Amino acid sequence: MYWRYNVTPMGYYDVAQICLNGHMINDHAQTRPQHNQEFCSKCAATTIIGCPQCDTPIRGYYEVEGVIDFSEEQVPVPAFCQHCSKAFPWTESRLEAAHDLAGQLELDVPDRTLLEKSIEEIVRDTPRAPAEAMRFKTIVEKAKPWGLKAFKEILYGIAGEAVKRMIWP
Repeated sequence: MYWRYNVTPMGYYDVAQICLNGHMINDHAQTRPQHNQEFCSKCAATTIIGCPQCDTPIRGYYEVEGVIDFSEEQVPVPAFCQHCSKAFPWTESRLEAAHDLAGQLELDVPDRTLLEKSIEEIVRDTPRAPAEAMRFKTIVEKAKPWGLKAFKEILYGIAGEAVKRMIWP
């Protein structure tokens, strides 16, 4: 049996247009500009096509010449810039909201510090994320029963898949 590598044609990333709150507007912003919008129709926020820090275009749909994709899979909204590693505005605002919510929980200083660290780890999807996810869940459940649901509204869109399954099965 022979294995063949690199048999797929080479492709390129189109540019994505995303609002400052993280709603995907157009994952084909260059090749289908007729679908671009200056403002988001869901939240009225301004839209961007590049990283505010380094101006690198945001990766959109991966286009492969000669291949027709009939799937309806959406391009995921990235949390961080692939070029400069800075958080996109929607990630920054979600992190800020999560830290604000953490401040509303009645926690002692050690638990609050651990919760703040856990939030950063689960959003960045580091190797420590699973352990931090369990710590996060334990602290939040101990503090307020409604806490996990509230954090889900804020963090679900930017947390890694494994973390989502662990915290919100």
